[in-house]
Amino acid sequence: MTAILPVIQIVGYADSGKTTLLCALVRHLTTLGMTVATLKHHGHPHADNTSEGVASLDLPDKDTSLHLAAGAVGTGASSAALSAVWTPGELSLEQLAMRLPPADLILAEGFKHAPYPKWVLLREPRDVALLDELANVFGVSACFPFTHPSQPVVNRDEIERIAALAIAARQA
Repeated sequence: MTAILPVIQIVGYADSGKTTLLCALVRHLTTLGMTVATLKHHGHPHADNTSEGVASLDLPDKDTSLHLAAGAVGTGASSAALSAVWTPGELSLEQLAMRLPPADLILAEGFKHAPYPKWVLLREPRDVALLDELANVFGVSACFPFTHPSQPVVNRDEIERIAALAIAARQA
């Protein structure tokens, strides 16, 4: 990676609310006049395959189409089987980001081990272990009572506060 990309990651296990939070952030940040692009990592390649064996990364009412409907200027997706730019194989977050339109911020859903600032969603207490696996965490939202000794813990409905922390993390 030669340039620092303006990427903020939204990470968590399946059904933790990543897409819901990401779309809310896109809507809020665009009202502030920012251009926002999005990326999605599909961690389960077997779930992306149709009966014809073609990956279905962007279908109506799926994550990437929801990102665009929320106001993203562009979106991309990658799985082990196919990437949204329709090249064979999985692309890295950086390779996908370089193909997006210029944006003030790129919100990436997933890509847990990429080096960018991360907002972590915890659905249940056993998900707390995820925090030990991640680097560059700047905040947490949990669906259960939770405190963290060094990170802000914010209700995931507090979009303005999460957005402000994301903008600060991007600039840090």
